[in-house]
Amino acid sequence: MRVGRERLREELRDWVRGGARGSGGRLIVEGEPGAGRTALVREALAEAAALGSRVRYGAADAFTAELPLRAALDCLHPEGPGRAAVVALLREAREAAQPGGAWLAAMDLLVSGVEEWCARGPLLLVLDDLHWADPASLLLWQRLARAVDRLPLLLAATRRPLPRRPEVEQLCAEMGAGPRGRAVRLEPLTGAESAELLRAVLGAAPGPRLREAAGQAGGNPRLLRDLIAQWSRSIEITGGSRADGSGDGGIDTAEAHAVAVAELTLSEAELPDPPASLPRGIGYLSRPAYTTLRHAALLGPAFTPRELALVQARPAREVLAELEEPLLAGLLEDTGERLRFRQPALRRALYAELPRAARSALHQEAARALAEAGHDPERTAEQLLAGGALDRWAVHWLADSAQSLIAAAPGAAAELLERAVAQADCGDRDALEGSLADAALMLRRPESVELLATLHGRATDPGHRAALAFKLVSALMIQGDMARSLAVTEDALAEQVASPTLRLRLEACRVLALADLHCPAQAHTLAVPVVAEAARLGDPLCGAEAHHAMAFALFHLGRGRESLRHVAEGIACARRSPEANDMRLLLLANQAEAHLRFDEPETVAAALREARELALATRSAGRLVVTEARLAEFHYRLGDWDAALAGVARTDGLPVSDGWLPVVVHGLRALVLGHRDEREAAQAELALLAPDAFAAPAARRYSGHVLLARALLAERAGRPADAVRELLPALADSPDEAGAYERPWVLSEIVRVALDSGDTATARAAVAACGRAAAALAEYPGPALALLRCRGLFAQDPQLLAQALERAERAGWPLVLGHAWEDLAVARAWHGDLAAARSALTRAVAAYEDLGARWDTARADARLRSLGVRRGSRSARRRPSNGWEALTPAELKVALLVAQGRSNPEIAGALFLSTRTVQTHVSHILAKLQVRSRAGVAAQAAARRTGPEPVRGPGP
Repeated sequence: MRVGRERLREELRDWVRGGARGSGGRLIVEGEPGAGRTALVREALAEAAALGSRVRYGAADAFTAELPLRAALDCLHPEGPGRAAVVALLREAREAAQPGGAWLAAMDLLVSGVEEWCARGPLLLVLDDLHWADPASLLLWQRLARAVDRLPLLLAATRRPLPRRPEVEQLCAEMGAGPRGRAVRLEPLTGAESAELLRAVLGAAPGPRLREAAGQAGGNPRLLRDLIAQWSRSIEITGGSRADGSGDGGIDTAEAHAVAVAELTLSEAELPDPPASLPRGIGYLSRPAYTTLRHAALLGPAFTPRELALVQARPAREVLAELEEPLLAGLLEDTGERLRFRQPALRRALYAELPRAARSALHQEAARALAEAGHDPERTAEQLLAGGALDRWAVHWLADSAQSLIAAAPGAAAELLERAVAQADCGDRDALEGSLADAALMLRRPESVELLATLHGRATDPGHRAALAFKLVSALMIQGDMARSLAVTEDALAEQVASPTLRLRLEACRVLALADLHCPAQAHTLAVPVVAEAARLGDPLCGAEAHHAMAFALFHLGRGRESLRHVAEGIACARRSPEANDMRLLLLANQAEAHLRFDEPETVAAALREARELALATRSAGRLVVTEARLAEFHYRLGDWDAALAGVARTDGLPVSDGWLPVVVHGLRALVLGHRDEREAAQAELALLAPDAFAAPAARRYSGHVLLARALLAERAGRPADAVRELLPALADSPDEAGAYERPWVLSEIVRVALDSGDTATARAAVAACGRAAAALAEYPGPALALLRCRGLFAQDPQLLAQALERAERAGWPLVLGHAWEDLAVARAWHGDLAAARSALTRAVAAYEDLGARWDTARADARLRSLGVRRGSRSARRRPSNGWEALTPAELKVALLVAQGRSNPEIAGALFLSTRTVQTHVSHILAKLQVRSRAGVAAQAAARRTGPEPVRGPGP
């Protein structure tokens, strides 16, 4: 099954075609077991045979490695008189006192046979699994390799990284050297290639969960096929029977075929274990290396050699020596800070080999060794979680380390604390329950609410009960249950609250709840004395929370600039105390969102950079997920869609589940994929949303991307009336919808699509609703732009749409600007100004092509084509495969920062990317620029005088 490595295949076909024309050459193909070495050379054999070349194939194996010339004989003469003649000489050599002459005669006979074949025409010889070949066969192959300069001979061999033998290394170096030599290493499949293989095997597009689980194979094609077979009962294929797209890039006028999607019915953690036979595939490792690798599996997907040495109670140098083989074989990869199993499925299989009782005992020993050595509490917790019941040492360690563990790994902390609370005596239980409440609040999960409610319900001490009430209220607010949070707050304030700071924090919570429950005037009235009391107390945390409450009330009163002033004051208070770091993170996120509404990207970038740095430094997963979501939205608006997708991917991996988060993550990802015309992936993304995804008011406020994505897919399928129906929730003038900043733009899309489908009444209603929304959000520029668009579209008024275009240019958001040019082109065409319409269309398409918005380009062309306007040449702008023009926008940014001498971590910080994403970009850059080092990138950048200015990342 030919999947992936298309460029390498084409180069190999060129090599074979050159051989068919009489040009000799050498090829060595290296790859791990299952990488596809044999399949690749068999393709070459088939191609050569089809071109009329003579072909011979043989494979060495471990069982015949001591039989002289066996590998070469199997290749050149698998049977027949030629084999018999050589075997006779080998028998003579074995029986002779001095066998040298017979050996030499046997080799000469084989070489002369090859020369005779070459005299008749081109020849391709392939020796598979060279690493097992006997020494005599290696010598023969070396002689043939030196003959390709004078013969029409193509000589190929394949090998694994292990075992390593000096004579094999020498031969491979010779075969790959010189102008006629070529060495190829089969790297693991990329994520896209793995998805392509899944599609080929299953006959359906893989869904997000299946694509993620495919990472367990580490890019190994054979292992991925084995895992698919192992998971076959857990893979469900839904939708139509076609896994390929249709159409020619224009708009489908007929009902689109449903696309078949293959998706896992279980979570990745619930999947069956990998095949038990999997570890047998690494039997080539020495016994000490295999044993060390199996012990490493106990430490999780990644580990340090020092951790492994501690667990094994051995010197680190011995452990490092035994890890050399797995590293050479590609089973482990060095990430810089840790060694990581490249194939998670292999780690799971090695782990499963150990008996359960032995695993439990080893985990407990590892936990104590790591803790006594002063390692991060998170690593100790991982071992305790896997080790079963906690002993007395583990309970005491947890009580001492709870707060640092909660900051680093709240999920692990909560699970261990629940076990400890169940086992602890009365003296330790209160402290453990308090820590458990902190962990539950940090997790921001739905189950946190009920856990905190249980702890609050059984608390008897007034101070402890009030503190738990505050944490419960906070958890309820995170989940968007403002009515219940207000009730708990009122009950708590009615009781004795001895601490003035805790009482003030509860009063601030009451302000927040009232503002969210559509009582902003009452909330503002109550916020005034809260801010005054916070100033009197002088406590930084109280000051931050008081200003946050006031800002929230002002925001709901429609006083955005005043709200931002209180946000800034709250941030200033929070910076005075590490205890207020969590509130500072919340305020920074709110500051970024508010300035985004005012179209002020520099301030947004500064706030998000500070928030991300703080969240990473404090290991605040809950706040980091908010920051990543805001960053993704920011990059989407800026037009850096690769960065937006990378941001939501990082959000996916964080262990929190705020009610609004799935709406933002899946909506934004589906919208980008839809604009790029990746319909299958966009549909699969939307299918991951739960039926009750919009139950919480906070989720409804962030529903714009989901509505737009659903409408886009319906319109793309030729169903504009369905597209209108998908957008209709935005027409409701409910309090929740009224505060949604994206609503005016969604309403403008209703006007456009409704007019295209002939639904004038809905379009008129959307114009009126947008007028009311813009009046309610009069401070912000976006709603005013959307209202101009609505009115201009409804009247097909070029003057109004030109005003909308001016506002879009001032805002600087690329997609909005593309829409504004497209709208103006349509209006000008309606009024008969075809030249001006063509000019506007060209500008719109240029904006869309810079974004990679293929669907928008197709839609704009189709709308204007129906009005008699075409752009002239429709030839697509193809991106070259090599050179600076081959770089994607994201890769170009990284390349220019590399040229400035920035390290990967520095680039990651500047562009809000993960270090691993930057590393992937750098690999692609080196390949496309055809250089071997970062210095080569810098040299090319210095020589390139016409390129963009260096990218310094968002913000000042």
